[in-house]
Amino acid sequence: MKTIIIIQFLLAFFIGILALIIIYKAVNYFMKKQYSITENNNAFAVFQTGIILSGSLILSSIINPAVSAIRILNQGNEIAMNSILTSLGYVALFVVIGIICTLVVIAVGLFILFQLTHENEGEEIKKNNIGLALVTGAIILGLSIILDEYVGHLCEALIPYPQVPRFF
Repeated sequence: MKTIIIIQFLLAFFIGILALIIIYKAVNYFMKKQYSITENNNAFAVFQTGIILSGSLILSSIINPAVSAIRILNQGNEIAMNSILTSLGYVALFVVIGIICTLVVIAVGLFILFQLTHENEGEEIKKNNIGLALVTGAIILGLSIILDEYVGHLCEALIPYPQVPRFF
């Protein structure tokens, strides 16, 4: 039992770091390329904070399904390379789902805000409009809070649970 807790901790740590770096780099690349935002921009820093918190919430929901997949696929005392590789495949799939869902939440959050305000939020963030960056981050964070549990359920639905016999 102690081994699974250590695996769960390491899995959460490495998945979190890797996925947050990917999300951070992707959003930074897009925003800097699209709007030519400079490094010394407080509004952009506030926006990035919302992105990191959003990604953290959604990615936290994929850890339990990943550990469940490892437990189910590696039952017994023998360590088989096939079951380990299958487990890692499921974990990688869940990470991809988490990253894609985070990027979709960010894109939808920005789209909703663009439709509500009829302004170019990227240009406003470039102009260091901290108030708009706070609202943008709050919308993205709010969507993440609403959707994080369901991303976990989506991953959970993909786990190949053993069939339970029917007695009736």
